[in-house]
Amino acid sequence: MNSPDRPTPRLHLRAAALALALAALCMAVAVTRARSRERRDLHTVAAESSPVKDLGVVWQKETFAQPDLLPLYGSSELVKKAPNKASQFFAQYPSGFAVSPVGRPSCTSLIMLERVAASGTEARGRKVAICVSPSWFIVRGANRAGFDGNFSAMQASELFFNAPLSLRLKHAIAGRMLRYPEVFDRSPLLALAARGLASDRLRDRLLYFASIPLGRLQNAVYRLQDHFEVIDQFEQERRRGHPHNRQEAPLDWDALLVASQAQVKPLPEDVPTPRLRQFPNDEAFLQALQRSCEWGDLELLLRAVRELGLDPLVLSMPLEYAHFERMGLSPECIDAYAWRLRTFSQRYQVPVVDFADLGEDPQFFADHFGHPSAKGWIYFDRALDDFYHGRPIHRRTSSPVDGDALPGTTSNPPIDRPRPLRSGPSSEIPGT
Repeated sequence: MNSPDRPTPRLHLRAAALALALAALCMAVAVTRARSRERRDLHTVAAESSPVKDLGVVWQKETFAQPDLLPLYGSSELVKKAPNKASQFFAQYPSGFAVSPVGRPSCTSLIMLERVAASGTEARGRKVAICVSPSWFIVRGANRAGFDGNFSAMQASELFFNAPLSLRLKHAIAGRMLRYPEVFDRSPLLALAARGLASDRLRDRLLYFASIPLGRLQNAVYRLQDHFEVIDQFEQERRRGHPHNRQEAPLDWDALLVASQAQVKPLPEDVPTPRLRQFPNDEAFLQALQRSCEWGDLELLLRAVRELGLDPLVLSMPLEYAHFERMGLSPECIDAYAWRLRTFSQRYQVPVVDFADLGEDPQFFADHFGHPSAKGWIYFDRALDDFYHGRPIHRRTSSPVDGDALPGTTSNPPIDRPRPLRSGPSSEIPGT
């Protein structure tokens, strides 16, 4: 029998429930106020790049929610200083919208998949532009250091526990991510989810489903922390002074292209460097292209974009023909990358602009690493402007194939015979 001076267990439960309710109310109020401020200040910093933006979820989610912002996912080209870079070119909304870049060096397809799947969960019908780089597809293996440096536990948690993707697709994504098991050593819960999703055993899959409530609680904590970090970042940017001035004006693309040529610097001397892979012949190049893990990652990215209901555009730098021809590679061999990329885009009904016809223009490139020059960015900017406004895309090189079904994933599909993009009918290429 309980003493009259001792609280009953029921009172303890009521007190705990009240404390939890008050904590939930405080969190809801804090999140509501944070989101209001984020919407107010977002346009001022839309063109900025930041680790808070790249590795978080809140900033990217809010970008998808704004109809006058176009998310642009990519890699080092988004942070490398260059005249006419899209984020700066559209910063004053000359055409009624701004470009919001998300990307850092070594952000390849699997990292972009993680970002888009974590942030585009409520963005059905919204446009998104994705930049890929030819260099990703001709390396010997996956960039382990790059994946580790760009991996976000917050985004992976959103992907595994919240993203509205099919179980079949999550199974494939988890299997690809487990090529880098070391990133999951930091979070036992994420490791359990990844292994459970990637496994075909019932016991492992049941463990994943059992972890979902805890995973969603983890997501709530991550998002709350992310809100505070975003607000702090916005405050820092405000103190630096970022006026939000809209200056809409007609864009004369021909005049802009002519003006950009004065900003182009000569390409640096083409000397051997470990960062630029050398190929002794066509066969070595085509084998590297065929064996690249990046094709499987790109396929999963395109599947995720389609399952999320986004409206995508894929942009790609062309291969610098002169650089590869100096190695002794044939034009038809160099064209294999563009042909393969077009095949993928058609398979998933995603338009692609690869600028392959500009691969012979040295003024298109800022360096030998696949970064666009001031002139190259004008071409990118025009494609983005056409895409945002729903116009036929200038220089579009591939379009969706009506009626094509979306097939299942293949980790390393064979390389088709390259289409002769620059020359007439070509002979058989060794190694295809």
